[in-house]
Amino acid sequence: MAHIRGMAFLGTARFIKREHGQDVLERIVERAGEATQKTFAKKIDGLGLHPYDAFVGLLRAVDAELGNGDLTFCRKVGDMAARNDLETIFKVYAVRPSAEQMIRGCTPIWGMYTVDAGLMEAVDVRPESTKLRIVDFPDMDPAHCKLMEGWMIAAMDVIGATVLPGASETECTSQGGRYHEFSCQWTLRE
Repeated sequence: MAHIRGMAFLGTARFIKREHGQDVLERIVERAGEATQKTFAKKIDGLGLHPYDAFVGLLRAVDAELGNGDLTFCRKVGDMAARNDLETIFKVYAVRPSAEQMIRGCTPIWGMYTVDAGLMEAVDVRPESTKLRIVDFPDMDPAHCKLMEGWMIAAMDVIGATVLPGASETECTSQGGRYHEFSCQWTLRE
């Protein structure tokens, strides 16, 4: 069974509280279901492990409460998470000598957030056809996929790259794919 570290919950909760207030966070947690409520019932340790379904419940409830229910708001949550992460806990990854090296660094970043949730690998790091895959995680929820789209695009922005339109998940197990593949094209800003 997949688990997610508490830092993913904490970052999302901070974003909601900062942008929308404590009362909205409480409504979201209530809406998210039992697994999420259980996670939020006690102090969340950033390195602690929590059930994956609790994280999915949180993402889906955030999208239902603050978005329009089509999971696109999860992409905004991913954008916020990447910007926060790369300015704090993963700052060392944001100062890599090249964008390609940052992209290759995806495997340990994924592993810091997840346990028993597959592996992320850089399949192609070229600017004209960058591809990242998450393999061996067939139960990854589409809300999490949208979050990862936002995270990856924002991470590229933080390191000085402009991601061209069309960046998205191009293969997904929820749509019959063999893995989750995220593709983009980018250029370095001068």
